[in-house]
Amino acid sequence: MTKKSSAKKATKAPKAAKVTAKKGFKPTSSSKVRTRSQVIAELAAASDIKRTVVKEVFDNLSTIIGADLGSRGPGVFSFFGLMKMKTVKKPATKERTGVNPFTGETQVFKAKPASKKVRVRPTKALNALVG
Repeated sequence: MTKKSSAKKATKAPKAAKVTAKKGFKPTSSSKVRTRSQVIAELAAASDIKRTVVKEVFDNLSTIIGADLGSRGPGVFSFFGLMKMKTVKKPATKERTGVNPFTGETQVFKAKPASKKVRVRPTKALNALVG
């Protein structure tokens, strides 16, 4: 009699569904700005996946972007080689006196707190798509 190995078998992870765009897929042009639901419907139709899956992908993508641009992240997120998002930190300014350029009177400019803003810069690939 031989003893059976007590090691557990490695379980295989389920295969991810392969998502590819349909051959010959051309997005329809829109005369107005597309709504979020229109974009989701277009992507779902192009990829043959459910709208709920597309929504979930966008929600997860926004979470990733927030983590990268947040205080603990690198402050930069490259969006598939199309655009680059980065946070810009503006320091606080002190209250100061200056001259109003329109009236010539002296006035006091209020102090402003420090702030962080997100700047989006297009890459060459995006400019090539448009131009």
